[in-house]
Amino acid sequence: MMSSIYQQIYDANLDREFEIILVKLLRYNMSPTVEVPILYFLQEYTIIRDDFWSQFGKCNSFDMAFEKYYQHAKNKCALVDSLLNDLNFTRSYTPIREDLSLMMREAMTF
Repeated sequence: MMSSIYQQIYDANLDREFEIILVKLLRYNMSPTVEVPILYFLQEYTIIRDDFWSQFGKCNSFDMAFEKYYQHAKNKCALVDSLLNDLNFTRSYTPIREDLSLMMREAMTF
């Protein structure tokens, strides 16, 4: 049985702020134009998260561990940018898109 998108967001162990943004976005608009890109994001996020932990387990120095974390953080930011592009809000929602973009970037900034 397929779990709900809300459960998938929770299971992904996202940053709390980012999790809140996604949940609020889905409550505002549950259409496929929003849900499908979020599902894709969650799949890709899980892959990069699992890859980070796999690579982290192979680190034998702090320098190596920090390098792997830095790459993981860059991958997360690139994935958020991709999600923003994939959401494809119409022109009438430009202020919402800009607000969402700002909120998501702030949530993922270190």
